[in-house]
Amino acid sequence: MDVLVTLASPGEADITPALTLRDIGSFFVGGQTVETADAAVEQHVLARNGVPVRIDPNGTTWLGQMYVQYAIPAVSARLPVLFWHGGSLTGVTWETTPDGRQGWFNQFLRLGWPCYNVDAVERGRSGWAPRDPHFAAPAMLRTWQDSFTQFRIGRPVRDGSLASLAAAAYPNCRFPLDAFGAFMRQVVPRWSTTDDLAVDAYCRLLEQVGPAIIVAHSQGGAFAFRAAERCPGQVAAIVAIEPAQGGTTDGAALAGIPVLAVYGDHLNLDARWPTIRARTEHYFAAARAAGACIEVLDLPLQGIHGNSHMLMMERNNADIALLIHDWLQKRLPVRPDQEDPTHA
Repeated sequence: MDVLVTLASPGEADITPALTLRDIGSFFVGGQTVETADAAVEQHVLARNGVPVRIDPNGTTWLGQMYVQYAIPAVSARLPVLFWHGGSLTGVTWETTPDGRQGWFNQFLRLGWPCYNVDAVERGRSGWAPRDPHFAAPAMLRTWQDSFTQFRIGRPVRDGSLASLAAAAYPNCRFPLDAFGAFMRQVVPRWSTTDDLAVDAYCRLLEQVGPAIIVAHSQGGAFAFRAAERCPGQVAAIVAIEPAQGGTTDGAALAGIPVLAVYGDHLNLDARWPTIRARTEHYFAAARAAGACIEVLDLPLQGIHGNSHMLMMERNNADIALLIHDWLQKRLPVRPDQEDPTHA
């Protein structure tokens, strides 16, 4: 595939080859049926001035399913790339950026990779089960003040004006501050008790479309390591974008799976991130001792400064996508005999 890469401004690549798709669609994967008995019958008015509807919650419902969107380039001999988002977010993370530019889902498609984008269990179109114990605790919803600091865009601020955000932003900020409000519309409620459901669904996805590459962000990185520990034969490579933590074993299952961890800037300015990274590095050390090949791309050490936790949304997101693309091409062979995955 011929790829035209132009520079929109210094240090900001633009991935612009024509995009022709062979297939595009979506499906649900994973989950389990749950039986409810002895619950009270309810009545709800579902529309203004409507007739009350009798809702009987007793019976069979579905729990832990996951929504998957996919697009397959017309010509591709590459392994599929699965995009796994982070906490408080959905698959929108990888789509159009908050300020309207191409996200990684689109860019990787244009680079010739079949792409799969998920809304993890409980998020977005995957939904949640209000009567299940996994959702008994109140959901958490991030404020924009918390998100601005926790995602390492800048120092704490109270005023959400662009001038205040720009004044509080960390040096050389790459995040599109003028679109921070659009970003916050993507933030959704989450629970801290659904990890096992999510890992189960992710493993089912790998069984269905793998072997595959996982590109995972933050919480999704932790899920990627756990899924690789459970079903290593279905994971061809992992690109962990600022993973929130490692896996839950000694990492020996990662032997034979190339791993790239990518970090942005200003971790030392945050109260939590030095500890988060240290714990993840401890997991990496154990995995390396067991034979795993784990590489770290520290963007500031490459002369790329100003990136926050949201690398895939920032003004230089195409530069970072190309670094990952090049790494994948070096680590994974092209497979002209790649079989079409089953979406059923």
